[in-house]
Amino acid sequence: MMDLFLDSLLAALQLGLKLVLIIVPLVTIFELLRYLSFFRRVGQGVEPLMKGMGLSRSAAAPLFTGIFLGIAYGAGIIIRVARQNNLSRREVFLVGLFLATCHAVIEDTLIFVVIGGNFWVMLGVRLVLAVFLTALLAWLWPHPQTDQAAPAGHSDDRVVP
Repeated sequence: MMDLFLDSLLAALQLGLKLVLIIVPLVTIFELLRYLSFFRRVGQGVEPLMKGMGLSRSAAAPLFTGIFLGIAYGAGIIIRVARQNNLSRREVFLVGLFLATCHAVIEDTLIFVVIGGNFWVMLGVRLVLAVFLTALLAWLWPHPQTDQAAPAGHSDDRVVP
């Protein structure tokens, strides 16, 4: 019984060390790239794709944060950017939908690779599904500029307070 416990403890410690070796460098690299304005330049490159998903360039920071670091860290950025850049409720919802499907892609994918998953299959399926679902919902929830005016007090696209 004690051997089983010790073997399990050792396996858990090894997995924990692997997770630390994945997560700490990712967060460090992310912060360095953010400081160097890397994501702003990448955001310009993916702007057409973002527009197809109903998102403005202002949504790039929370989207990239959530994609690379996860929902918890991304949520804090989403809230801050939504307030600072006046993201609409529609955009906040669409970013949230994308991130619900495709968050922490490097970290999660590497963790599953450690236990035997295929990196490219997992990454590809998550990205394609997230883009498809977000674009579909953006199409089903038209931007207010193309919508007829909503009755007073019934706007679904108010700015996040």
